[in-house]
Amino acid sequence: MIAWFRTRLIARILIVLTTVVLLIIAGNSVIQLLNTKSAVQEAISNYNMDIAENYVTQIDVNQYAEFVKDPQENELYWELRDQLDRFRLSIGAFYVYFVQIQIDQPPLLLIDGRPKGDPLASPLNEETDMPQEAVDLVLSGDRASSDLIENPEYGDYISAFVPVKDAAGNVIGAMGIDTDASVFSNLTEEVIRKSLPLYAIVLVFALAALALILWFVSRALRPLQTITGSANLMAGGELAAAHTLLVQQPVKSKDEIGTAYAAMMQMSMHLNDRVRGIVQRVSVTSDTLVASSTEFQDHASEMLKMSETVSRSIKHIYDGAYAQTQSAQDNAMAMEEMAQGIIRISVSSSAVSEAAIQALAKAESGKSAIHHMNEQMRGISESAGHTLTMAHQLKGYTGQIEGALSSIRDFADQTKLLALNASIEAARAGEHGRGFTIVATEVRKLAEGSASSVEQITALLVHVARESARISDQMDAAAREIREGTQLSDEAESAFTQAVTSFRLVTDQIMEVSATVEELTAGSEEVAATVSSMAGIASEVSGQTQSIQELTSIQLQKMKQIQEGSEALSDRTAEMREALQQVKV
Repeated sequence: MIAWFRTRLIARILIVLTTVVLLIIAGNSVIQLLNTKSAVQEAISNYNMDIAENYVTQIDVNQYAEFVKDPQENELYWELRDQLDRFRLSIGAFYVYFVQIQIDQPPLLLIDGRPKGDPLASPLNEETDMPQEAVDLVLSGDRASSDLIENPEYGDYISAFVPVKDAAGNVIGAMGIDTDASVFSNLTEEVIRKSLPLYAIVLVFALAALALILWFVSRALRPLQTITGSANLMAGGELAAAHTLLVQQPVKSKDEIGTAYAAMMQMSMHLNDRVRGIVQRVSVTSDTLVASSTEFQDHASEMLKMSETVSRSIKHIYDGAYAQTQSAQDNAMAMEEMAQGIIRISVSSSAVSEAAIQALAKAESGKSAIHHMNEQMRGISESAGHTLTMAHQLKGYTGQIEGALSSIRDFADQTKLLALNASIEAARAGEHGRGFTIVATEVRKLAEGSASSVEQITALLVHVARESARISDQMDAAAREIREGTQLSDEAESAFTQAVTSFRLVTDQIMEVSATVEELTAGSEEVAATVSSMAGIASEVSGQTQSIQELTSIQLQKMKQIQEGSEALSDRTAEMREALQQVKV
């Protein structure tokens, strides 16, 4: 109920006006009642004072002056009392009495106008409840009256007093008349009862005025419903319906409500025009944004697929690099063993040379040694052939790695291009694409890091290829030397039995072979060092490839975030279009 009154202005105005009117009527009634009581009391007091003054002019004041000199219950007392009683009965008063008044002395009741033996009669010289103001007025020669006196012994009454003067004009007392309060109440009720029709007429006029005011206020506030309804429609986005409502229910008054209606109408027109333009522009922008977000989402999906492909390729490269590292380590161990064999050959060649110089007599044993040497040379020739084949294979692997790195370089370039496209699309998206700009920048940095790592690996592979080519050349030379040594050993073995006299020449050849073997030893050591370097390079390539794989994994995660962001952008754009469709202009 309270909430209903809070939402109804006319109801609150009705309550306020009704309360004010009722308060005015109640206040006026109370004032009229008080005035009536005061008027009745004043009329009674004036009537009693007039009667008392009239009675005082008819009595023998000398008797009262004589009695005041010696107040006793004598014949004069009873005579005066009987006179006052007859006067009381004739005027219908409650009490009629004579009071002695002296300056600086309390007023004393000397004669009470009640019949002899009346229990309500006051005794001689009883102190009265005459107000001091009345005493002062009587002493000054004026008449006086009191308000309603409530006496628990004699009841409630209203008193009127007039001065009683002797022949010399001195105030010797006061003649008092008390009227019963019931008479006052009856007169007051009678006056009020006769005034009730007037009060009813006033109430009717007040209610009629209240109804007229309510009708006027209701009619004046009726346009507020139109303004409120239009405002509610505007709040709900129904701008066209709000404007139509204002046009269909115009307000022609020039007061505050009419001014509010005119302002509402002007606001509706301007708001319709501006919102219509905004909605049209935002609709075009949202359509463009939808197309851009869709295209961006497609690009993000393609970039994600390409990143997944690059990640798989880098994984294959890493596996190949790891296998190459293991193969290079195995080659290094084989080259070390071959170097040890060549060293042993060098030692044997030296021993053969010394034996040929010192022991011609041991030609047969030398022949066996030469035969043994021939067999070792064949083994060396086979080992050199295998080493040469492995060097050629290593060179071929280097070419394959260069091809794979070229593909990685292409992937990195394409990733940078896609990151640039993503940055452009994010810039077009404005505030919604700020997060995508950061992600695109990180992707571009990763692509640039991948390209830099590929360039480093390419440089290392060029160095490896160059060293492999030099090893291959040296191995070719070593193989030729070994073949020549083998051929010479065969010739020496076949001719040893036939040309002992040519032993010195053979010895020289053996010394030459020994020198060649020493050179071969030095070359094998260089080959072993080169193969070890290649193993280190292959290990470094494997580490770099692992780093590329990790960066590619990070790049793949970023691309997934870009794709998720593009999907979120597409969803937000669709929500914006739905919100725009709810605004009707």
